[in-house]
Amino acid sequence: MSFEDLPRDWAHRSLDDPVLTADILDLVVSDRDRAAGGVMVLLCQADGRLSQPVFVGEIGSPDVAMDVISFMAPNALDLPGVGGLVVALVRGSGAVTDLDRRVHQHTLEVCGRAGLALFGTFVVTRSDVVHLPVASDLRLERGVA
Repeated sequence: MSFEDLPRDWAHRSLDDPVLTADILDLVVSDRDRAAGGVMVLLCQADGRLSQPVFVGEIGSPDVAMDVISFMAPNALDLPGVGGLVVALVRGSGAVTDLDRRVHQHTLEVCGRAGLALFGTFVVTRSDVVHLPVASDLRLERGVA
């Protein structure tokens, strides 16, 4: 599947499906955003449906990306109807790196402390959208880190 053949009811589906979420990220992350690099946060309702995509561009470093996530995750709960999110690290090219994995771990911890559902972390490039999975024996505990 790709963003070109999303199901008609995609806007009513939960983003807890990594394949669907990757296709939606492919749709909402523009070529310009990929060239600039940054962090895309998909604000979601508690049931996982997309509420609003938010792109913070020209981040420059993983530490700044973690600062953005540290700010956005707990504050997202103050927005009406927001109960979860998807985080995507956006850049022009490159494979998943240890720095991406570090940001992913930070995202898991921040969302856990905030009691916010994390529906997935991804890396988006011009050529691919990659889901960063959570180990099957680990579970995100809301409200604890």
